[in-house]
Amino acid sequence: METLKMIHSRKAIRKYSGQLTDKQLHQILLAANAAPVSLGSYDDYRLTVIQDQQILSQINGIYNAPTLIVVSTQNPTKSEYVSAGAIVHNMELAAEDQGLGANYNMGSINLIPASVLPDGFSAIFALTVGQTSEEFTPKNISDDRIKTNIVK
Repeated sequence: METLKMIHSRKAIRKYSGQLTDKQLHQILLAANAAPVSLGSYDDYRLTVIQDQQILSQINGIYNAPTLIVVSTQNPTKSEYVSAGAIVHNMELAAEDQGLGANYNMGSINLIPASVLPDGFSAIFALTVGQTSEEFTPKNISDDRIKTNIVK
């Protein structure tokens, strides 16, 4: 999918119809690894892919998603949160580029069992992902949704 068309077609998916394939997951994880992070400190982050239905059933607010991808770090600062947002955004775009549904999730990160995260790491952002029957079509987006000041 063309980049701007995909950006204009992006939407939060809350209805999933099935699990993604290993190949689709691999593409999403490649996109995560391509994300920019503060000072190039990739070792400060961990990705945890949860597909175990018993664990997922303990986490409210993930809309019965078959996969939850968690970004975690140790002692997060503002820059880790910003970098985690870039990582998750890359994954979300990679998911939708493959016709998958995805949704950003910060509201449920406190419900993720610490036992599934690497020792010493805390969840700071997550993405729900799965097959969807939703259609992705470009929306007309006003160029002044976010008020802008241009200084020349």
